[in-house]
Amino acid sequence: MFSGKTGKLVTLVEVFTRMGHSVLTVKPKIDDRYGGKKEIHSHDHKRSKALVINGESKDVMIEKILATEADKVIVDEVQFFDKEKIKAVISTLKKKGIHVIAAGLLYDYKRQPFGATPDLVGLADEYLELMAVCQKCGGLARHSERVGGTKGVIDVGAGDKYIAVCEHCHRIYK
Repeated sequence: MFSGKTGKLVTLVEVFTRMGHSVLTVKPKIDDRYGGKKEIHSHDHKRSKALVINGESKDVMIEKILATEADKVIVDEVQFFDKEKIKAVISTLKKKGIHVIAAGLLYDYKRQPFGATPDLVGLADEYLELMAVCQKCGGLARHSERVGGTKGVIDVGAGDKYIAVCEHCHRIYK
């Protein structure tokens, strides 16, 4: 959170498109920040059109993605997808020769593994971890601290509910 993941994805869409690739971005419907539009949208307001997935079966997800004829697929907020479904979708796309990039949070606000993201790290050809700046001390932040909202594991939000913090400053929302 606040490390620039989605902004980097939008930049990748732009670069790959200029290179002549057909790029598709995919996001889960639960990510309704910034109006819930059919786009990925960064905290610094970079955006790119996206296919929105709303709990479809893995076969329907694959069918929708393949119908676009994209040769590069970028999945944002991967932690919000059903873990086994998204792993199967990504595996199938890779077997078909499609370059897949997935971005998501490794840990939830309690610092527990979050969705499929940790499993996908193990399947990745490459792995890049982006860090934010701790909003308490200014150090490198790898954790999200919930400062508002509900106590459930999933509570989609931005600066209204979360801040980026380092390990030393992190506190669990009560």
